[in-house]
Formats: sequence, C-alpha cells, structure tokens
Amino acid sequence: MAEAVSKLKIDNTVDVVFLKREKLPIFYANLLLGKGAIHETSKRGIHNFTLKMITEGPKGKSPVEFSRELERLGLRLKVRAGYSISSFELDGLSDFFLDGIKEVKEVLTNPAFREEDFKRMRDQYITAVQLGFQDPEFVASYFSNYFCFQEVPELQPLPDFGIIKDVLSLEPGELQKYYSGLLSGTQLTLVVVSNLDLKAHYKELDVLKGIVTGGASSFDLPTANFEFEKVYIVDMDIEQAHIRLMTPAVARKDSFHYALMVSNFIFGGSDLSSRLMRRLRVKEGLTYSVSSSYNSGIPVGEKITAAYCAVSSETELKNARKAYDLIMDEVSNIAREGFSKEELQDAIAFFKGSIPLRVESYAQILSMITEEVIYRLPYFHWEEEIAEIENLNLELVNEAARRFLSFKKPFILIVGKASQLKKQFEDFDTEIVEPENYIR
Repeated sequence: MAEAVSKLKIDNTVDVVFLKREKLPIFYANLLLGKGAIHETSKRGIHNFTLKMITEGPKGKSPVEFSRELERLGLRLKVRAGYSISSFELDGLSDFFLDGIKEVKEVLTNPAFREEDFKRMRDQYITAVQLGFQDPEFVASYFSNYFCFQEVPELQPLPDFGIIKDVLSLEPGELQKYYSGLLSGTQLTLVVVSNLDLKAHYKELDVLKGIVTGGASSFDLPTANFEFEKVYIVDMDIEQAHIRLMTPAVARKDSFHYALMVSNFIFGGSDLSSRLMRRLRVKEGLTYSVSSSYNSGIPVGEKITAAYCAVSSETELKNARKAYDLIMDEVSNIAREGFSKEELQDAIAFFKGSIPLRVESYAQILSMITEEVIYRLPYFHWEEEIAEIENLNLELVNEAARRFLSFKKPFILIVGKASQLKKQFEDFDTEIVEPENYIR
C-alpha cells in the first residue's frame, strides 16, 4: 500500500500515530488513555461514570455552553470507557483540529464535577437500566458477563456501565477521588486520520504535554475459569428463550487465530449458509436468529486475555431445550466430520471480499489503526489477514473447530420464564437469577 503511517513522540508521555490522506479537509482522531475498568479499585462502573462526568464540560462552562462551543467549531466529541484503555473520540474540519485537541485537554485536566450534573447523569443511568432490563438481549449480555467471569474479578469485561448496584451507590466525592489518580502512571496515544501532516504541527502538539505523568500499570492476570457445571436461568416474563453459550478460545496472535475466524464463520458467523442457521432455522424452523461469534481477547498491556467463542439464539420458550440440544449436536457433527472443502472456499471468498470494506472511510481507517496500536499489530494488517486466510487448509480449520468450538463444560445462560425453563433443564444444576435483585 502506498500510504504510510507516521509516528511522533511528545515529551515521552504521548505517542502520535497518524495517516495523511489528501482527499478531504477533515480529521478523525482518537486520544487513547491507558486507563480502564481494570484500574477500578472499588466500585465497578466508577471509571465509565467519571469519564462521562469529565465530558460534561470543564470548570466555568455549563454542559450547554460547552456543547455550543464545540458546535461553533463543527466538532464532535464523545468518550468510550474501555476495559484497559479508554478513548476520547473527536472529528471535524481539519482547520479546527488543534482547537479540538485543546478542548479535550481542558475537559481532561480541568473537569467541573458539578453535583447537578452528577444527579442528572445518575437519573439518566437509572432510566437506561430500566429500559435495558426490558430487553432480553441486553439482559442476556449483562448477566453473561456478570456470571461468566465472577470468579476472576480482574477479568470482568462487564458492560461499559459497570455493575448496576455499584454505580447507583456512587457519590460525587468518590468520582473526584478516582479522578485524582486517573492521569497518573499512564500514557496517551493520539491516533489521527486527516489531510494534515502532523510533523508540520509538531510544536502546536506541545499542548498535549502535561496531561499525564507517564508510566504504565502492570497486572498479574489469572487465567479465566471457563468450566461450568450449571445453567444460569434469568427469570423474565417473556414468551421466548434467549440462549447464550460461551467457551474459551485463543488470542489473536495464536497460530490458530485465522483458522478459528474461518471455522467460526462456517459454524455460525455467516448468514443463512452457516451450519447453525441451516440446522435450527432452515431445517427445524426453531428460530429466526442463531449465530456464533469469536472474541479474540481483551488487551491488557502486552498481554491479551479472556478470548472466547459464543453462541446466541432465540426460540420459543417451549423449544429452549430442543434448540440447545441441536446446537450441541451440530458441535458433535463438526468434531466428528469437520467442514467441507466447499464451505472453506466460500468462507475464504467472503473474507477476501469483506475485509477490504472495513477500510473505506476515514472513520473506518481510524478504527483499524487504533486497533493496531492497541493490539500491537502491523499497520494495515488487513492485507496480512487476507493472505493468511487464503493460505488456510481444511485440516487446520477443522482442527481449530475441534479444539475451540467443542463447548465442553460451557457457560450456559438462558433468559425466559424460569418456571418453564427449569423443567426443561432439570438434568442440569440450575441457578435462578432474579434481575431486580441486581438493580438495587
């Protein structure tokens, strides 16, 4: 590829990674802060809530005034709280790039922490939770994360809003105390895609100095326990059952990574052509939606942890056990017979066509380079991905499926009427979960 990613260093605390494109006079930028939920020492969710409070505006400017100031500059700013890395996402016209960076620095280093903002955000949070707990997919996702990693606190990749009870018990003073250590012992990385040559703006980028003190935290991460002996049933008065299974997988730098990407696609990652869709929807008519996914892990410093594969499906309540049994039967078929050459060829063709579509826009390119920075991958690694996938053989893909799509002692969670689901899974040890007990 003709384009090249460039790098700068600011005061040994800030790395600048940028790609110059001449097409449009706009910029997309991520300012990555090396702090996330893993750095929480007390209540889960305090990191996310603190970042949301920060972006309400700096001292001396109300949220409305701060929002208008950004709008006058044509800038958009939002924050995303991550597991080990968080990002301030900014975009707008290139003429106002440096203005945008100054705005981000101001909210980071001079936050207001107004009590009225805290109360309003807490009310918004309560409303969001109440709405979320009416959505079975939200409930399945929340409790899957909550229970799957409950025995390994360091590995709780919870929803970005944290544990509900913890957030609802937060006090304004706790946020300020957490903020007091937020910018110490960490690094910043600014990732930019624009028509600007940031080398020419090196002196102006000195505005990034002094935001963080530098350094990095290290963690002794235990291995997640993925062997489960029971079924979690989340009691919800609905006529469908939402099923979620999880099993351990490999991180993206593992030799099986690309083979698992492809085997997962054939298993349940594609549309109607996947094994799961053909079995549960087309042949049996049990579901409208069934899919599998492969999460290649969460980056924590130089380590990647908690990689897993998952299956999600919705079916009529009365058919929950039958759907589960068919999923596991298809798992057994794959282990016994493997995939076909035709399935492999179709999967390779899909990835060859779809991967380049991930880097069409400025926003997509920024996302890709940010991913490369976080996971320490080669720049424009999608070209390498295509080459690796094209060279896969059926034996390796089938071996990946046998090893990592076996779902031996998987995590199992089902959302639906507990009274009916418990009868269907009476041969399992079951735990009934009452959602309201986890709100207040």
